[in-house]
Amino acid sequence: MLKGARFQKRISIIPGLLRINLSKSGASVSAGPEGADINIGKDGITTNAGIPGTGLSYRRKLGQGGKFGWLGIVLLIAALGWWAIQHQAKIAKFIAPILPQTAADAPVNTAGSALRYVNRKGAILREEPKTSGKVLNKESKGDIVTLIAQSDGWAKVTDGAHTGWMRASTLSTSPPK
Repeated sequence: MLKGARFQKRISIIPGLLRINLSKSGASVSAGPEGADINIGKDGITTNAGIPGTGLSYRRKLGQGGKFGWLGIVLLIAALGWWAIQHQAKIAKFIAPILPQTAADAPVNTAGSALRYVNRKGAILREEPKTSGKVLNKESKGDIVTLIAQSDGWAKVTDGAHTGWMRASTLSTSPPK
């Protein structure tokens, strides 16, 4: 490259939390919110703390570069993978509204979209379609579930982690106000 020329590109992996940074001098990974993050790259590990928008910040180098910098990147990726495995249900619930439904996901015995919004705080997802059924989960107002079937005032749904029955009256096709 030309002397004095610069190149910098940030790729957001998890918005506001994890970024890959590419530049003329190499690649690095930054984890944490803007203004309070840790950067791991070929030159080592650096912490950054600042007040966004003010230009005031503090930076401190924690570790050596070379092989240990890349080891830090590998450890960070492994830790994020472990976290993702531990939180699959939360991740699935977060991305469900973003992903388009495919024919394989199509529900049985329903017309139109199978996505439903929970319109009551603390709506109970049960193992069986009766009030004495074992509680599997308590859904929050605004949560999105996928409708599988309906019967006698009950709706069989999945929230990404559990499949069970809820009162059909607790669900709607539009977000609660």
